Amino acid sequence: MNKKERIERLQDLLISNMLSDLEDPNKCTPGLYQVIRGIITDNREQIDSIPSETLTYLEDKFKDSIPFRREAS
Repeated sequence: MNKKERIERLQDLLISNMLSDLEDPNKCTPGLYQVIRGIITDNREQIDSIPSETLTYLEDKFKDSIPFRREAS
């Protein structure tokens, strides 16, 4: 496996694990949202390559489960 393939594999694992973490209330923290926001910001040019169902899933999760809003109330 060359360097590019290893980086792509790590990116896939990272996204997969972040999506899993969004399902876990114990891991779904403001820090997780900051990490996701940072990844999106750093990879703006690649957003078009993300499947629309993944973006829809993330949007729904953000709307339904924003921990810092619950903590602030």
